[in-house]
Amino acid sequence: MARSRRRKVGSSGGWLTTYADMVTLLLTFFVLMLSISVVDIERYKAVADTLRSSFGSLPADSTAAPGESLVELAPGAADPDSTIEGPPPTQLIALDAPPTANTGEDSSARALEDLRRKQLEERAAELRSTMSDAIAAGDLEIETTDDTVIIRIKENASFPSGSANMQRAFEPVVNRIADDLVNSDDRIVVTGYTDDVPISSGRFRSNWDLSAARAVSVLMSLRDQGIDADRLSARGMGENNPIAPNDSEASRAINRRVEIALIPTWADADKPHQLDGQPID
Repeated sequence: MARSRRRKVGSSGGWLTTYADMVTLLLTFFVLMLSISVVDIERYKAVADTLRSSFGSLPADSTAAPGESLVELAPGAADPDSTIEGPPPTQLIALDAPPTANTGEDSSARALEDLRRKQLEERAAELRSTMSDAIAAGDLEIETTDDTVIIRIKENASFPSGSANMQRAFEPVVNRIADDLVNSDDRIVVTGYTDDVPISSGRFRSNWDLSAARAVSVLMSLRDQGIDADRLSARGMGENNPIAPNDSEASRAINRRVEIALIPTWADADKPHQLDGQPID
């Protein structure tokens, strides 16, 4: 009787094929997950389509509404179908440029300018207080410019028409002005002005002569009251630089005047100089 032979079981290597397939699928899956961790919307959609086709149809209860993605997103990944809310590019906030080194210098310059303006206004206020009666009588006006205090003497109280001789009644006013200026460091420029009517007096050749003579007359009174001569200068401007239109007698009377300009030392330092070193008025 022939002997039966036992068949060996388990000697076949078929399970290795299944194992290799599973490992390959897992490796592919994790490579795909790694590749979609940095979101590229177009690429993400292509991968999602690939996964859907690889794993077959989704269950009926997983059907998503139109426009919704059926692929579960990786933690922290952005939804490729979502709409990012925020201001349009044209409404982005413009950042201010960082401050430059000149900002501090500009601030210092403005602070110095404000300080100087305050000093001029305080000087003008002192003079207005001292000369309040003459101002109230309409004989004087006091104003400031960017770098000067101006004392304006009107002709009706100071000089007879067509004359450069100061009226005696006005001399006390000039003396009080001199008392306020004698101890200051200001440079003093006295300027005479006339209206546009040509002078008919035989003593003066033109309005230039008359305006210069009146300026010198005021200058001499200031010097006689003790103001140093090197602080004083005089000039005549004739009918130039009117402060009112020369279209009526009242307006012409306003233009006939003598102005005493008080120029602080810092104003001269800020101006260009002539060849002889003297400041330009």
